[in-house]
Amino acid sequence: MRLVVDLSSMVRWLGPPVGLVRVQRHYAAVAAAFKGCEVAFTVFDPIERVLRQVSPNIAAEIIAGDISCDMTFYPDPARFKTRFYDRWPNWARRLLMAIIRPRRILIAEIGAFGRRNPGSPFLRFLDRIENRLMKETERRQVAGVGGSRARIVPLRTVAGDKYDLSPGDHLLLMNNDWAHTDIEVISREARLVGAKLIVLLNDIIPIQFPEWYKPHDVERFTDYVDLAMRLADRFILTSRRVTTDVEEYAAKRGIRLPQLEHVPLGCDSARKSKADGRLPDGLETDRYILFVSTIEPRKNHSLLMDVWMRLVVDGTVARSGMKLVFVGRGGWLVDGILAKLHGHPAYGKSLVHLDNVDDGTLSLLYRNSAFCVYPSLYEGYGLPPVEALAYGKALIASTGGAIAEVVGSSGLCLDPLDVEGWKNAMREWITSPAARAPYEAKAADFVARSWGQAGRETLEATLAPFPDEVQPPPG
Repeated sequence: MRLVVDLSSMVRWLGPPVGLVRVQRHYAAVAAAFKGCEVAFTVFDPIERVLRQVSPNIAAEIIAGDISCDMTFYPDPARFKTRFYDRWPNWARRLLMAIIRPRRILIAEIGAFGRRNPGSPFLRFLDRIENRLMKETERRQVAGVGGSRARIVPLRTVAGDKYDLSPGDHLLLMNNDWAHTDIEVISREARLVGAKLIVLLNDIIPIQFPEWYKPHDVERFTDYVDLAMRLADRFILTSRRVTTDVEEYAAKRGIRLPQLEHVPLGCDSARKSKADGRLPDGLETDRYILFVSTIEPRKNHSLLMDVWMRLVVDGTVARSGMKLVFVGRGGWLVDGILAKLHGHPAYGKSLVHLDNVDDGTLSLLYRNSAFCVYPSLYEGYGLPPVEALAYGKALIASTGGAIAEVVGSSGLCLDPLDVEGWKNAMREWITSPAARAPYEAKAADFVARSWGQAGRETLEATLAPFPDEVQPPPG
C-alpha cells in the first residue's frame, strides 16, 4: 500500500498560512515523516490534466511555504471556467502571457533561477529586479522570518514526470482541491488501476449558505461535492456537525455516500512554542481583545464593529484603554465589510486591523491578549477558538455550526446574531477581569489535540483498508 498526498492547493498559496492551508501543511508534514508505508506527493497539471510527481525535497519546500507556483497562465483545473486561450497549445498560450503579463512571468522565472542557483553572484541583482517588479502586497507575502523570502516559481519547477497511480495506492485530496484539481479525471484513473480516492472535506458551507460566497464559487463547489460524493471511496470529516450536514445534503440530493470517517483537527502546541519579539505598535499586554479570522461575510466582523461602537459610546473603551484587534487577510465579498471597518469612528484608534501576520507575531498576539472572541456565523470546525483556548485565553465564541461542539464548556458561546448579548458579555469581561476568570481557568485546563496526533489519525483513516483490499485468511 502506498500513501499519495496531493499538494495542488498548497503549492498555489503565498504568504502566512490561514485556515485550510494550515491544516494541509500540518498533515502533509506528518505524511512526509510517515514510516508506515511508502509516501508520494503529487500536483495536478491543468494543461495535460494529469497528476505529476513532486520530489521529497520540493515537497518539503512547498510544505514549509518556501515556494509558490504562479498558476495564472494555466487553464481552470476543474474546467468550470474556460477562457478563449485555454484551448491553445501551451507554447501559444505562454507567448500570449509573455505579451500581456510579462511582469508575472519575469517574477516566476527569477524565482526559478534563484531556487536553482542560490549561490549565484547574479542573484542579488535579480532579487532587486524582482523586488521592483512586485506589488507591495506581493512583497509582504514573500517576506519570511529573519530576512528569508519565498520564491514564486512556474509549475515546471515543482512538477516532475506523470504520476501513474497503482493498485493499492490511497490518494488523499485535501480541502481546497475542489478548485485546483479535476476529480473526475483523477477518479477515472484511480478506478482503472484499482487505487482508492479519499477526500478530506472540511465543510459544505458554500452549499448551505450561498449568500456568503461568489455565485461561480458556489456552483463550482457544489459541482465538486456532488462529484466527490459519487466518486470518492471515503470522506474524512472534521466534526459531528459536518458529518450531519453532509448526510442531510446527500439524502436531499438522493446521493449514496462513500464511507465516512470523523477525525477532528489539531492545534499548534501553543504553551510550548516560543513567542519572542515585540507586539505591533500601539498594543499593550492585557489591553486588547483578539479576533483571528479571514475577513469575509461569514466571520461576522460586522457584529463586533457594532458592539465596539456601543462600547465606545458608553465610555467602556475610554475608561479601560482596551482595544479590539482584527487579525486576518481580506477574503471575498468584503467591500462592504472593509468600508464599514475603515469608516468606523474607532478605526486606527481602539479598533485595529492587522493582515499578513506571521506565525511568530500571531503567537505573541494570542499570548498577550486580554481575551479572545470568535463570532462566526457558521463553522465546520473553528481553529481560532481552539487556538485561543490552547493559549489559555478566556473565549467568547458563537454557537454557529460546530463551534459549540469544538469549544464545549471551555468557552462562553453566544448566538452570533445577539448584538446585545455580545455587548453585555464583552463589557463585563473588560470592566471586571474577575468575571472572565472562570473561563481562564477552564482554558488553562483545556487540552488541545496536537497536529501530529490529528495528522496521524487522518493518515490512518486514509490508509485503512477497504473490504476489497482485505485478504481472506488462508485455508
